[in-house]
Amino acid sequence: MNFQQKILDVLKGKDKKYLSDKQIFAIVGVNSRFEKDAVRQALQALVKDNELEYDKRNNRYRVLDRENLVEGTIEGNARGFAFLIRNDGQPDLFVAPPMLNGALHKDRVLVRPVANTEDEAEVVAILERGMPDVVGTLSKSNFTSFVIPDETKFCKDIYISKSNLNGASDGQKVVAHITEYPTERDKKPEGKIMQVLGYSGEHDADMLSVAYSFGIHKEFSPAVMRRAERLPFEVSQEDIEGRRDFRSDIVFTIDGDDAKDLDDAVSIVAHADGTYTLGVHIADVSHYVKPTDDIDKEAFARGTSVYFPEMVFPMLPTQLSNGVCSLYEGVDRLTLSCIMRIDAKGKVTEYEVVPSVIHSKHRMTYNNVQKILDGDEYLRKCYADIVKPLEDMQQLANILISKRDKRGNINFDSKEVHFVLDDKGEVTDIVPYERKFAHRLIEEFMIIANETVAEYAHSCSLPFVYRVHEKPDVEKTGVLYALMSNLGINFKQTATVHVSVLANALQQAEGKPYYNLVNDVMLRTMQKAKYSPVNIGHFGLASECYCHFTSPIRRYPDLTVHRIIKTLVQGKMTDKAMAAYTDMSSEVSTQCSKTERNADEAERKAVDVKKCRYAASNLLNGEFDGIISGVTERGFFVELANTVEGMVDINSLPWYGFEYDDKRFCLSNGSITFSLGDSVRVRIVNVNITACKIDMQLLTDDDSEQSDN
Repeated sequence: MNFQQKILDVLKGKDKKYLSDKQIFAIVGVNSRFEKDAVRQALQALVKDNELEYDKRNNRYRVLDRENLVEGTIEGNARGFAFLIRNDGQPDLFVAPPMLNGALHKDRVLVRPVANTEDEAEVVAILERGMPDVVGTLSKSNFTSFVIPDETKFCKDIYISKSNLNGASDGQKVVAHITEYPTERDKKPEGKIMQVLGYSGEHDADMLSVAYSFGIHKEFSPAVMRRAERLPFEVSQEDIEGRRDFRSDIVFTIDGDDAKDLDDAVSIVAHADGTYTLGVHIADVSHYVKPTDDIDKEAFARGTSVYFPEMVFPMLPTQLSNGVCSLYEGVDRLTLSCIMRIDAKGKVTEYEVVPSVIHSKHRMTYNNVQKILDGDEYLRKCYADIVKPLEDMQQLANILISKRDKRGNINFDSKEVHFVLDDKGEVTDIVPYERKFAHRLIEEFMIIANETVAEYAHSCSLPFVYRVHEKPDVEKTGVLYALMSNLGINFKQTATVHVSVLANALQQAEGKPYYNLVNDVMLRTMQKAKYSPVNIGHFGLASECYCHFTSPIRRYPDLTVHRIIKTLVQGKMTDKAMAAYTDMSSEVSTQCSKTERNADEAERKAVDVKKCRYAASNLLNGEFDGIISGVTERGFFVELANTVEGMVDINSLPWYGFEYDDKRFCLSNGSITFSLGDSVRVRIVNVNITACKIDMQLLTDDDSEQSDN
């Protein structure tokens, strides 16, 4: 007998009323213990499948009414409560501990708003578990063992039986897979140790802990590796047939010193009429990775390569990313080339996108290119064949920069850092990452290629994956306007902000003590760029049409763009292909926007962990000058010159009565004010590496005098 369907039919006819299991037994007509057990199993299965809703307080069931429910993701809190981050973008809902009903941090759930409240909700269904694997520290004794999660928002320790310890020792960082979720509020999840990462502080252990906590892995499945191992190591004559041959042209790559996944190369010809032919040649990953094969499925799931300090988690196996796809010097490589004729004003007057083959003449680095442009005689002799092309590229890059500046491009200051390591891999210093003109040169060439390809697809009405960036939120713009007014910066507030207005405000702040403040607040005002099948333009770049085309080794959207463009230029864009790419573009946009956000968060966390480790070893109890980089009701953040950031708690201040002013970004008690951008002197008093938290104490004049004594 199909009890599940029978139960559903019964409950659907009860006008959404709750029924106990005994009432259901009677209505369904079961009497024996065997039948009652079967009905109970059917009820549990229906609850698990989110067909029924179970009221734990009264042990009753009813059909899950989705009409008044809200879907979203749980964001936990170390104190036990949580918030629902709604899918519809509406304000978050508060979920009290008794209302979580087994939901944990990052779970995708359905909630019902609590009656007679404005912003409270109760979880009624768990749609998907968000953290089936949890990274933490094993606390082991003779009697019990638990994994204490690194993520404090996952506020349940995980019980590990002796048979599931997998050789892990007390105090080690581990990955635990949850095997059983609690059905009662006070119970803990149960799990088993899947991987031992090592002790905190050991080489790579901290970085691997961060990666695994975000679901990021280095290892590929056996199926993916078997497929990768069957790929060729070099380009064959058969591969080259039908492609544009650029092997005799002066084509070369420009990348960082340590880069191994070289997915873009450039070439240039300067013409007598003042125009340039710029070639941007991108690794043709789509030739080797076919839709829905094992490598493609894994690349789609990962979405992007992830870059940690001294560690990379690639989207593709190294046989591809560091092998046949990488545009190494002196070997033939398959590419997709965007060839553009650009006039003296930076306008692309002609272009074509063609499958091609190149033979890179040099593997150049940003540092060496910059030295050549700056006149280094030794390097100019070593690379005599590309000195003229590099000088032509410099001229063209300046033209493109000028063009973009005129239309309102915003040049935000990057806060990338370089960790200086000793022989043991320990961080000995943190220095800002130096961006040279050579970086900007390649950046400009990639941007113009991305724009050109996007405009090509748009003009052909292709289904496509665009890179879009919405205009700033009106409310956030108001906050920015208030800050600009306080600083005396001319900032015209209108209903629709144009990018040139923000660019102009940033230029006004340049060279002023508050420049970093304006830069940071403006960044917070901006929306997050994302992928979309619908073109709405890119606000930050002041571009009407933009995509990601230039990095298919490390970004899945670029690989999708390549497939679409190649299908078009090869004359294979049938109605069937159009329909398939329409579905693909939507799926890729959603998935890769999500994986990009996850990668960004993981990369920030990895950098913060490195900074905390450095602070704990080198800065604890030291006194430093810094700048207030953030202000909240709880206190203010201070950033040191080496970008290490910590917090001064409001309760640690020697004065009282502070209130937070969100219009002026400050804490004030009427006589003393702490504002964004203020210079302060602090002492680092505590570092919590697991929580990525650095506590600072404000030093007053009295404190300084005592130090001097």
